[in-house]
Amino acid sequence: MHKPKSSALKYLAVFVVLILGYLAFGTVANLLPNKPIHQHVKDTVERKDLAADFWFSFIMQPAYYMDNYTDALILNQACQGGKDHMLESLLLVPRLEDSTHMQCSSLSAFVAGDPHLQQVHYGRYWHGSTFLMRFLLCLDNYIHIRYIFYIISSLMMLWVAALLARHRGIWAAVLYCCPWVLINVVIMQHSIQFVPVLIIALAASLWIIYRVRHWKQLCMSLFVVGSLTCYFDLLTCPLLTWGIPICTYLLMHHQPSFLRGLQTWFHASFLWVIGYGGTWISKWLIASLLTDENVIADGLAQVSSRAATGHDFSRWDALAQNLDMLHWPYIFIPLILLCIAVAFKFRRKGLCNAALCLITALVPCLWFIATAEHAYLHYWFTYRNLAVSLMALFFGLAMMVDWRLLHNNKKQKNTVR
Repeated sequence: MHKPKSSALKYLAVFVVLILGYLAFGTVANLLPNKPIHQHVKDTVERKDLAADFWFSFIMQPAYYMDNYTDALILNQACQGGKDHMLESLLLVPRLEDSTHMQCSSLSAFVAGDPHLQQVHYGRYWHGSTFLMRFLLCLDNYIHIRYIFYIISSLMMLWVAALLARHRGIWAAVLYCCPWVLINVVIMQHSIQFVPVLIIALAASLWIIYRVRHWKQLCMSLFVVGSLTCYFDLLTCPLLTWGIPICTYLLMHHQPSFLRGLQTWFHASFLWVIGYGGTWISKWLIASLLTDENVIADGLAQVSSRAATGHDFSRWDALAQNLDMLHWPYIFIPLILLCIAVAFKFRRKGLCNAALCLITALVPCLWFIATAEHAYLHYWFTYRNLAVSLMALFFGLAMMVDWRLLHNNKKQKNTVR
């Protein structure tokens, strides 16, 4: 009788610890000396590592945009932190902007000591990436930090792939990596704006492979992951930290029935939403209570704006805009091969998990429809949420293939030869 109550109290306790941890992390970050941070940002500007707000990495298509705009914004905010105005730095996260409101030029103007810059607050997000950058900028400049994130995320992806290959077979490792390649993950690896959701998704996959054995563990894990996503991310492609772990769990654990599996899927997904949304709302409340700004009103206005449609686009246009970013000819190749494998080596036992994967694949599309304005205007990075759909489709088909039978047939053919 007391289990639901004790479970709710447990989640509440974890949530409070997370919020206190975020406040402590930001506080310590603001206590760091500004001198090395300013020097490394100055080095970044002088080397022209952030020369233009939106820059093509190596192919002149929107999918290859480097989001220098937000990276420069994060560095600008990191420079404005400090212990002199602790509450403002912690909760309102100010930056200095020039009259153009372009972030790379504003950062350059700040470094040059332009006295005409205007202070702008950005209180509706937690800005965990800004506080993290204060720690890292004490040690090195922006370009070297990007290399570090690239190395860390690459090693994590290889780690996940190696574990899946050992537990499920080479096919699982390949199908896990394919969606990342198809959304141009290398761009994410080199962007302070995008890399947090990537690293959180990869870390969650590792955690599920190593530690999650029961659906209750999955629920708590996704609750924490949802909260961490809200803390570090600026609404880029947050569904990666929900969907990739869900796909990994379905790959690692066979569900006894569709209804039981759907119940687990719903509970875990709901708790990710609670962790994500609850952390966001808590920031609005804390900032509104402890500062002179009405961050609650700002947050609600932004939610309404991001979910709206415009005069020149509909919700379906937002969905189509994101789907068009994918390289469909390369996606159809593994899909066709998997369909052929299903036709020849069908595994009935995998139907339940496959159905849950199909439901998972639909969620990013619903996300684009719900967040129409944001998805339409920022399609060049929001489309990466579709990595969840791709992985779910690949895994769903693969779960209906009897890979052991396929492997044994190959062995028999080799023996005959």
